[in-house]
Amino acid sequence: RDAQESRGLGDVYKRQLQTMKKTLLLLAALAAAAYFYIQGRDKAPQTEGLVYEANVVSGDIPGKSREERQREMDSLVEEGMLAMSMNITPSGKVSGGDRGINWLIENPSNQGKLIRVEITRDDTGEKIYETGAIRPGNYVESAPLEAELPAGVYECTAVFFAYGEETEAFIGQAAVKLTLTLQE
Repeated sequence: RDAQESRGLGDVYKRQLQTMKKTLLLLAALAAAAYFYIQGRDKAPQTEGLVYEANVVSGDIPGKSREERQREMDSLVEEGMLAMSMNITPSGKVSGGDRGINWLIENPSNQGKLIRVEITRDDTGEKIYETGAIRPGNYVESAPLEAELPAGVYECTAVFFAYGEETEAFIGQAAVKLTLTLQE
């Protein structure tokens, strides 16, 4: 009988151990669920596309006519525009009397800005030519390189710098790629 009782107590302990394991597993699952709920609740909802402003008034701000607004916008666009013209396949000679490169860098007469141009080699970054300020309605037909280069073909970038005609204040810049060919 003692053997039966001790086997019975062992079964009781086994059942208690299994119950305890199930309880711990259930508590761990509840803790994980609570953690993920709190983490998800704190995040802002993710939306696709633009989020529109809710605090708006429909229509234009009072005080200016449609024509006045259009004139202001046209003026801003014109100020931000940079017209530029140049030969994107200039060529010249590296030896002889005429070593000028046919740059054909133009500041159009309708621009209303001063421009200055720097030309650099794409492979080395070396500056090979630079203009002074060019007034609207003027152009540089040809000029020699400022660096000694052997005959060959060079990929370059011309950066046009724009300045206010009256103030000479820097306005902005634009760039164009070109291919320079130098012959003997």
